Amino acid sequence: MRRVTHDSSAIALSSVQLEGGPHELSGTVDLTELDEVIFSDEKIKIRYGNGYEHFETVRPAPSRAGDGEGSENPTFRWVGRTRIAE
Repeated sequence: MRRVTHDSSAIALSSVQLEGGPHELSGTVDLTELDEVIFSDEKIKIRYGNGYEHFETVRPAPSRAGDGEGSENPTFRWVGRTRIAE
């Protein structure tokens, strides 16, 4: 069962650009396809294997009231990993 948990003011987009961390989580990622995601505008925590991969904002999503340019996904950079307590 897939579960996406939204924290505080959640990201309006389902796709984000991830830098660093595990190879399988790099590039453009659709958050709805992952097992467990907790996110806010500043941070994303993704359950991966026996832990969580932590990412922080590098570039926020462009404002929707912009000048009509192509929509670009917000970018998050890997900052660390925590293990799940057993």
